[in-house]
Amino acid sequence: MIKKTLALLSILPLICCKSSIESTDYLGQTHPDSIPVIFAPAIVSVEGRLEHGISFTPDMKELAFGLLNEDDFSGAIYYSKKSDNNWSEPIVFEPLKDTSVFLPYFSPDGKSMLFAKSKPDTDNAITDIWMVHKNNGIWNHPEKINGPVSSSTRESTACMTLDNTLYFSSNRNGSGLADLYFSSLDTKGYSHVERIDTICSERDEESIFVSPDGDYIIFSRYATNENGPDLFISYQDSKRNWTAPRLLDAAINSPSWERRPFVSFDNKFLFFTKLTFNQPDLAESDIYWVSTQKIFKPFVFNPITEKTIKIGRETIVTIPSDYFKDLDNEKLKISIHNENVAWAKLDNEKMTLVMHPNEIGEFDLIFTAVDTFSNKTNDSVKIIVEQ
Repeated sequence: MIKKTLALLSILPLICCKSSIESTDYLGQTHPDSIPVIFAPAIVSVEGRLEHGISFTPDMKELAFGLLNEDDFSGAIYYSKKSDNNWSEPIVFEPLKDTSVFLPYFSPDGKSMLFAKSKPDTDNAITDIWMVHKNNGIWNHPEKINGPVSSSTRESTACMTLDNTLYFSSNRNGSGLADLYFSSLDTKGYSHVERIDTICSERDEESIFVSPDGDYIIFSRYATNENGPDLFISYQDSKRNWTAPRLLDAAINSPSWERRPFVSFDNKFLFFTKLTFNQPDLAESDIYWVSTQKIFKPFVFNPITEKTIKIGRETIVTIPSDYFKDLDNEKLKISIHNENVAWAKLDNEKMTLVMHPNEIGEFDLIFTAVDTFSNKTNDSVKIIVEQ
């Protein structure tokens, strides 16, 4: 039972601004802090029902989430719309009823919804990526995203950035494990697919969410052999390279399975699915949400390269104003830890590193950035002192 559960849960992915957070209505729910709570109990997250992934439109007037049928592992997408300041009761999404579908994700312009659809005669274990469009306010016209995005293998979680770049997971690499891929829109459509090599590992990666601007990515990965999937985050630096994935806060990741991330369009809240097991069966699957104040941490955006300097000669290095970056903090406190390198000082006002080296060798200076939520990140800069 558990093996079939694992295979089929791999297809159910993701979910992937208002000026005032207090005016944003999430089905009348009280906004959470840095400790995750179940989202919309008895409305969206119903006890004994298997919810799996949620998405909101940018204007916060529509939502969709997935349901899993534990008998045959088929899927359905439920939908709710806000009208006259009231949310409708979630019901089956009409354009996709009577089909096995999973993983709704509204495009950043709110005019399309990505989803995964079961292939015929595959016991709902193999899916392709589809899209349904909104025309004149009406959702209709589901269309399959053809190859090379869809293939003979399983493509599941999918999301999209403002420039229409498509991100998705697939097990097309032949190992049976899922990796993360992207495809940029060109004159021929989605004609070329690339693996995100700097993020993919020997473990299973899927449940992908990429921000509308493409500046960060949240995904799930089996962190250890003992635990199920946990959520990780990676950022794009100034050269558009993805930073080393970082495990999200311990309050979010647990021995249960954390998957299907979605971040509100104002970057204030993370939604994700938590799965718990009563071995060997899936016991519960609920959607949680949490404030992002412990999720977005400083990261190295514009790295300082290795420096070679001369002994006995003063050297001044200008620290880039965008050396560190934080998605929800414009001002960061930068400091340097140099107990073993007394001849290096950081001038915070001028943002310069002033060095008077009096010894030859290789030295690592540790810079630290701290945001207003006390999240911190260290970066090591190598200094080589020569004669």
